[in-house]
Amino acid sequence: MTRNTILLTLSLLISPFLTSLLYAEEPTQISQKTVTLEVQNMTCAMCKYTIKKALTSVEGVHKVEVDFENKIATVSFNADITKIDALVNASTNAGYPATVSLQ
Repeated sequence: MTRNTILLTLSLLISPFLTSLLYAEEPTQISQKTVTLEVQNMTCAMCKYTIKKALTSVEGVHKVEVDFENKIATVSFNADITKIDALVNASTNAGYPATVSLQ
């Protein structure tokens, strides 16, 4: 009888874990993209903070790096959520017209 009780107890303890494995969803793959923008009107080192703030506020953006010396912004984003045009518009609307770098 104790053997049956032990087996029953073990099966009750293990069944939630097995059930969760059966119904577990496959992880979704994020469509990660990176684009480099050539940014105009950067006249001082403080401009990069304004540009970074504008680009970071776009939904789906994960990371923004602004290079004042080279006048570029590198943006990593989820392409399922946002598009490159939205990034260009965000920079332009902040007063820093941007175009996609072809390098």
